[in-house]
Parts: sequence; structure tokens; C-alpha cells
Amino acid sequence: MGRLKRLSGAAVLLLLICGIFFLFCYFRMWPLRFHAQLDDFFGKGNWEQISYEEKESIIYQVYHRSYSSRGYPGERPGKFTEWDILYTDANGQQEIWTISDHTMRINHDQHWLLSSDRYSAKEAFTLELMDLSTKAAGEGVREEILSSILPEPEAQCLDVSISYRGGNPPPQMYGQLLKESWFTAGGADAKAYLETELYDFYIRVLAYDYRVEKLTDSQQTHLENSLGAMEEALKEAYGEYADYDIYLGPDCEAVFSGKLARPAASY
Repeated sequence: MGRLKRLSGAAVLLLLICGIFFLFCYFRMWPLRFHAQLDDFFGKGNWEQISYEEKESIIYQVYHRSYSSRGYPGERPGKFTEWDILYTDANGQQEIWTISDHTMRINHDQHWLLSSDRYSAKEAFTLELMDLSTKAAGEGVREEILSSILPEPEAQCLDVSISYRGGNPPPQMYGQLLKESWFTAGGADAKAYLETELYDFYIRVLAYDYRVEKLTDSQQTHLENSLGAMEEALKEAYGEYADYDIYLGPDCEAVFSGKLARPAASY
């Protein structure tokens, strides 16, 4: 009987250790913790985590307390994790999207536990997906609209993304964004962002000087002279929801917000 009790106690202890280890991995490994949300975003069975890596931050630090005679207490670089997600788009092309808990860790380092500006893990996770999808949406604008106006060397000078006015969105906006039916890898295009009432999103088109300088004089002139055509193309594509900020160089920029462009929502 005593032996049976000892075995039962050991089994319970082992299960407890396994449970603690599982919870530790569950809360730290976003692809495991947010598996259902990734299914909704990428499509069930249409993604897989292919790798992850822990890195040191150059932005935030943690206080390290050493109990070793050879160690010294003090500030050390904080750590964060990146996960690579392999995703197959609607055209059958495979892409790798990288999500990270770096922003969350920086945010938690700056805001105490009960601060209204502190992200929950799910809000920070949604922010990562939003950042990736806004870059992809901007690339879609460049390829589908602006590249029809500009030759390839000129189009490659442009950085096109979906940005927002009014400062960083409040944490609760990400909770609302995650509920939107269009917020998927294939559905979160420029049109969806411009038409949403969640925040004041707009298209940002920026020509980097160091890229423009590599163009010939005639190519630079053509790029600048294409500003009007780019504006017309964006207005035609997005109608009264058109909202953009274009910078091609000094004295060559344009800002426009259509009648239905959304102001920043209040939360």
C-alpha cells in the first residue's frame, strides 16, 4: 500500500510538472497560443510554423540579478522571439511571414500592469498581423496601380504601405480589428483598410532619395512628372474613400482625403 501511494504521488508530481511545462510553452509560443486566430487569418491548414529564434533587443533592457560569484548584476539586453510562418497565398505562391513578441515586450517594459496603454498578448499579436498585412496591402497598390504608370526602375524607388494618422491606435482597437471578417491575409487589402471605421488609415507613398539618385536624369524627371497620374489612378481605384500621402521629392508631394475617408475613431 505504501509503495502504491508513493507511485501515485510520483505520478501526480510528474503530471503537475508536465502541466506547468505545457502552460509555460503555451503562453510563450504564439503559434500554439493563437493557433485558432492564425487559422482565421491565413486559412486552416494553409500555414505552418517553420522556425523560431530568440534574439536580444537593442531597444529595451532588463535588470539581471546574479547570485553567482562570477556574475555581476546590472542591465542586460531584453530578449524576444520571432516565429517564421510559411503561408500559401491565393495564387499558390508560398510566402514567409515573421511575427514577433518584440513590440509587446517593449510595451510591457514601458507601461505598468494596469496601464491603459499596455498591450495584452492578443492585442500585440494582432498588431503584428496588422503590420504585416499593411505592408502587403501597400505592395499590392504599388504592383497593381502604380506600376501601370511607372517603369520598373521608377516603381522600385517607391515604398508603399498603409499607414495611419492620429498616433498609435489604442490597444482596444486591435481587439476590434481581429473581429473584422476582412482581416485575413488575403482580404486585408488597401480598400478594406481605407473603408474601415476602426481607424484613420491611408496610403503612404514615399520615394527614398537614395533610390531616386540611382535613376537617370530622365527617369527622375518622369517620376516627378507622374505625380498627377498617380493621384488620378488612386482616386479612380478607391473613389471617395481615396486617402493618400505621396512624397516623391522636395516640391513634389500630394496629400488627399476623399469625402468618405475615415477620421480616427474614438475609443
